[in-house]
Amino acid sequence: MLMLDSIDHRILDVLRRDGRISMLDLADQVGLSPTPCGRRVKRLEDAGIISGYAAQIDPVALGLNVSVLVSVRLARHGTEGTEQFLSAVAKRPEITECLLVTGNIDYMLRIWVRDIDALGTFIRDVLQSIPSVVETTTMVILKQDIQLRR
Repeated sequence: MLMLDSIDHRILDVLRRDGRISMLDLADQVGLSPTPCGRRVKRLEDAGIISGYAAQIDPVALGLNVSVLVSVRLARHGTEGTEQFLSAVAKRPEITECLLVTGNIDYMLRIWVRDIDALGTFIRDVLQSIPSVVETTTMVILKQDIQLRR
């Protein structure tokens, strides 16, 4: 495992906020010259600490106005039931996160849809039609106040 110092952590913090920052600006923000800063970024990438760069898409700008968390409990916990569930949800662009969790549920899904009618259709016709799904519980997100980034 790669040992990180305070400069590495500053680099990660800046890149977390702005993955498109130029090396010159990144170096300036963390107090290095561009060449050593670039070497550190490359080392972080090679170590797998920086695993990629991505655009953050605003779902509301795409007309997806309703965000929900759906807890899912599976009827079958073996390989067959799990693979069936994961295969089905992987095909659905409405599902932006799929988390395996502990407790009395198996998975937590983050779903974005156009409106409440679309949500009802999605839950009934998509999620609850997966044979391995025995129960779902939906929580509508009323407001996301802050975006935490660590």
